[in-house]
Amino acid sequence: MRIRNLGILAHVDAGKTTVTERFLYLTGATHKRGEVHDGTTVTDFDPQERDRGITIFAAAVSCDWADHRINLIDTPGHVDFSDEVERSLRVLDGAVAVFDAVAGVEPQSESVWRQADRHGVPRLAFVNKLDRAGAELDGAVESIRTRLGTVPLPVQLPIGREDGFTGVVDLVRMRAYVWADGADAFADLPVPDELGAEARRRRRVLEETVAELHPGALEEFCAEGALSAGTLTGALRDLTLSGEAVVVLCGSAYRNRGIEPLLDAVVAYLPAPSDMPPVRGEVPADPEAPFTALAFKVNASATGRMTYLRVCAR
Repeated sequence: MRIRNLGILAHVDAGKTTVTERFLYLTGATHKRGEVHDGTTVTDFDPQERDRGITIFAAAVSCDWADHRINLIDTPGHVDFSDEVERSLRVLDGAVAVFDAVAGVEPQSESVWRQADRHGVPRLAFVNKLDRAGAELDGAVESIRTRLGTVPLPVQLPIGREDGFTGVVDLVRMRAYVWADGADAFADLPVPDELGAEARRRRRVLEETVAELHPGALEEFCAEGALSAGTLTGALRDLTLSGEAVVVLCGSAYRNRGIEPLLDAVVAYLPAPSDMPPVRGEVPADPEAPFTALAFKVNASATGRMTYLRVCAR
């Protein structure tokens, strides 16, 4: 229950590798932020990847957050390397789909979303690059609704626009998270007065949408006229696991804003191995069962071959 096996999926240049690097840094797995443009990232290890500034090979890394082990695969975003994504999806329990806040759903992000649909992989959505000119959360959310045919559930409200983007309002807890320039930690604050009415309106819309989709939430909503944070969190997790809806978060990975709440959402909403159905061949995720694994990647080098396995039982 304390393991999360997930992948990062997106169109090229949406910020997958930067999100991965921030995960590693904030969890203490690395002690320096890697940057794609500097060629210093952990997961873009091949010389071609560092020269071109794109991900070519799926790379697996691990880190720890909130007493959970997170096993993460950073996948390519370029259409030429879709097979790497396909192989990775076969061993993932969940995924974070990253979208550009200016472009919204792009062609390859739509393609990898359909691949994840075929493999039944539950997803979160992260709208990245909110600090860019022309960035708009609502526009990106609408493109998720119309182009991907799912129900997006935004659980955050941005604080500031474009270059003035400084943080987010958490609509579940009704708290504001603000990141100062250059700071490694965020400030947990009350919702700003100027955003109070909008935050309450969006929270109400979120509650109504969740109640329409989740019977347990509907029962509480009808009885109390609102949803508690605990009920809302549980319903969001159920809807994520069933694929009926997708939780949407936002931020700017490059400027280190919005990553901690995304890590919390990974733990709260994405499935553990025990939440998933048996893999093909009816092999349950049981440590006491006979050893079973799926090889999903082979790297050849001058010293030999390394095979990556997803262990299902041992």
